[in-house]
Amino acid sequence: MKLILGSGFLSAVANAWTYGDIGEWATEAPLCASTVANQSPIDINAAGGETGTTTNPLVFQGAPDSAINPEIQHELVVNQHTWELEWDIGDQAETKYGTVYNNKIYALKQFHFHSPSEHTLNGEHFDLEAHMVHACYGNLTCDTIDENDENLVVAIWMNVGEANPYLESFWPQLAELANNESAPKYIDNIANPFNRLVPPQPHDFYRYMGSTTTPSCVQNVSWFLMSTPVTLSQAQLTSYRTAISNRANTQTAVSAEAPPGVSAAWNVQLGTNNRATQLPLNRVPEKYTEPAEAAEDASNFYWHILAAFLACLAVALCCLLAWQMVNKPKEKKDTTKKRGITPKKPPPAEREPLVAPPAPPLPVPMLFSQPLQVPTTYAAPMQLQPQFQQVQMQQVQTLAPQQPLFMSP
Repeated sequence: MKLILGSGFLSAVANAWTYGDIGEWATEAPLCASTVANQSPIDINAAGGETGTTTNPLVFQGAPDSAINPEIQHELVVNQHTWELEWDIGDQAETKYGTVYNNKIYALKQFHFHSPSEHTLNGEHFDLEAHMVHACYGNLTCDTIDENDENLVVAIWMNVGEANPYLESFWPQLAELANNESAPKYIDNIANPFNRLVPPQPHDFYRYMGSTTTPSCVQNVSWFLMSTPVTLSQAQLTSYRTAISNRANTQTAVSAEAPPGVSAAWNVQLGTNNRATQLPLNRVPEKYTEPAEAAEDASNFYWHILAAFLACLAVALCCLLAWQMVNKPKEKKDTTKKRGITPKKPPPAEREPLVAPPAPPLPVPMLFSQPLQVPTTYAAPMQLQPQFQQVQMQQVQTLAPQQPLFMSP
């Protein structure tokens, strides 16, 4: 982060350094020494749980919209190590553009860029980091006397992806100015950066106390690192890195290895302008989460607990079912299949005949109700042969009337 200094000596010191000799910064700027506490940037070890919490939000303000008010003008600045946009140089905004934190107003002064990111998250860099520099304004409780002191910085992480529309609104003019110092450097059609450059809500952030990241390493800087990154295109990143690398007397440094976490298309032949991370020592960054998101996170947490319980219950039921299957009594095996014997089929049920059976024959009437008797007054009949007697009896039975032939006396 660049510090605007009024003294000619300090200005010379501030411009004498490069990113290639960071270890020598303390020679001209004693506050940059590693023995001085609260140096910036640092790594945010969120994965390791090395963060605290804060409930104080960061509120953005500014009116009217600078994109439609030509009186609100900005200045483009190209130096030997970065691009800058000086905000509202005529102080024409009706409502000061800036942030409100703990009832203090911090006016936006300028924003500039570093590539790769200076702060890291869990040891990983981002492709670009924007620094929105603020100074305490209009409040007797300000921590510094000079309102130009850079004592609050909002940092925005950026990764290669979709083109960033807000950067595109002034990126080409900065590239032109980098190639031609006589190119126009005043513009008045830049939209409110808190609505377009800052990530959309929820405005969650990590906060800690540190210093500026360039000489003279001024202390007492409140850092707010927006936890949601935004994107810029590969062309936008390449345009920026190429311009600061090709600048006469560039202060950038070239590294043979790509920083961890940057995109795969990172060009190691172009310069970098990031200070290495410093030891946090006894500093613990605080995480702010907007209440709506906090409630959603809590709800998601409870749902995760319920899902985990249901998963455990399902596993227990599966284990119980498997145990029952293993301990189920074995059924007797059917050996008829192994012997090739086909089991006998039961006989089909008896069916009723389609035609009714014939009626039983009628009983034959008796010819005589009493046995025949031979009259005593007649001579005994001749004895007939057995065959002839049988035939005669059949004829008699056939011709006999319904009443008996002889009545008994």
